[in-house]
Amino acid sequence: MYEAMNILIFIVSLGILIKGADIITNYASRLAKLWGISELVIGITIVAISTSLPELAVSLISVLGSLGGIAVGTIIGSNIANIGLIVGISALASPLLVTRKFIREGIVMLFFSIVTAALLLDGMFWYEGIILIIMLFGYLYYLVKSATSGASHKRTSRAAEEKKHRAVIKCLLFCALGAAFIAIGAEVLVYSTINIATWLGISEVVIALVAIAIGTSLPEFATSVVAALKKMRGISVGNIIGSNIFNVSILGLVALFGPIPTEAIINNINIPIMLVLSFLLILFMRKGMKIDRTEAIVLFGIYVVFLILQFAY
Repeated sequence: MYEAMNILIFIVSLGILIKGADIITNYASRLAKLWGISELVIGITIVAISTSLPELAVSLISVLGSLGGIAVGTIIGSNIANIGLIVGISALASPLLVTRKFIREGIVMLFFSIVTAALLLDGMFWYEGIILIIMLFGYLYYLVKSATSGASHKRTSRAAEEKKHRAVIKCLLFCALGAAFIAIGAEVLVYSTINIATWLGISEVVIALVAIAIGTSLPEFATSVVAALKKMRGISVGNIIGSNIFNVSILGLVALFGPIPTEAIINNINIPIMLVLSFLLILFMRKGMKIDRTEAIVLFGIYVVFLILQFAY
């Protein structure tokens, strides 16, 4: 009875999660049009922040409970899942076309990942966390400034301005609603996933590095696949790039509440795989300005290898 209840909770929470992703993709796309900025920027900012909420919640809870290792495993594992699992499956569903802006933002993501890897070599402390936070704010300032300077400023009537203002408020409220659905759905989903995994006799280490990481990546998965199927490729890829940047920045925020230790499996396997996948994502985007199904299979194959290594290490 207990196991059946967990499976039911898993299914219901997954439905809530997917509905939240659908709401965000729809209204984030409308925001992009209202503000006159690209879907890529919206994907990197509003959508990415919303879909990174589960990682933030899990990481904060872990560090406050003196379980910093789970925080690192969740973030690194989530970034690996974002590229290997999510981009892989999204590109299999519909090849992802990109522009030079995607490549530029991808390089920023790789830079964030490399800096995070360097800071994690001996664990992360509060002063190192501040470095990541400063980098994040600098990046957000650059994004907002470039988006604002690129937006058109046509003269409109007062009535049109008020109508646009109401439409923006409505979109933001629905994005917040979608984010709430995602946060609640993902949190319950992770809880039920852990219970199911424990019932099946899977070790706690694998649960921390794989199950929780996949669980917290489900918002990105749902959002990116839904966006890809709707041909909103800017949101689909931008969500992953932005989410990976925000994820590693989360470690900086969490480090302010307590030191974050690392384990051998993180330094020897997970971080190198995260960097390889980040590099390949940029390489594939540069080659033909798209991620095709063959490249998607490569990314997904690396993710499968990552899963196998978690059990074999």
